[in-house]
Amino acid sequence: MEQRIDCVIRRRRSGGYSSFFFCLAVFLPFWLATNAAFVRNTGSAPFEEAFSKGLYGREGRSDADRAYWQGLIAAMNPALTERDAGEIVGALLRYSSRYGLEPGLVAAIIKVESSGNPFAVSSKGAQGLMQVMPFWKKELGVHGTLFDIDNNIDAGCRILAENIRRWGFDEGIARYYRGNLPVSGENYIVKVKAALGRYS
Repeated sequence: MEQRIDCVIRRRRSGGYSSFFFCLAVFLPFWLATNAAFVRNTGSAPFEEAFSKGLYGREGRSDADRAYWQGLIAAMNPALTERDAGEIVGALLRYSSRYGLEPGLVAAIIKVESSGNPFAVSSKGAQGLMQVMPFWKKELGVHGTLFDIDNNIDAGCRILAENIRRWGFDEGIARYYRGNLPVSGENYIVKVKAALGRYS
């Protein structure tokens, strides 16, 4: 670090670039060697390590952030195993980020739809955490069961995001509930917004 600072100072004093390129020639091999050593020891490059630990981007989250969401999901459904709660959190953060949704909104939908039960089935046949109708499997190209946590949250987030994109926030949420049926979604919106207050 001292060597790098000294290079910058000398570059400014000289008003030219010769000392800068000299320092670059000295410093670059050192940096590459350090990076290579990091990869050998950890199996990943420094920036890759940072992304995987949630230091960059929204999809990767810090351990503290994940612990916060895991606590909320566990409280939503105390019957969940720690592993299932962790899988829900991972999918919630991953797909809310991927489809441009706030995690709190996805959590609110899960709360209202299933109270965090991955095996919930409605009287109409909707399945899983986000109560996705089976016909969506073909529409979205979902492979496997909608009781799978990852499949369900992926599908639910895709449907919700597209609804909001096409019809706006309130109507998009209402359509998640009623589809194209000519029924009111007002009560559903009220429930989702009340739950959203807990998870925002």
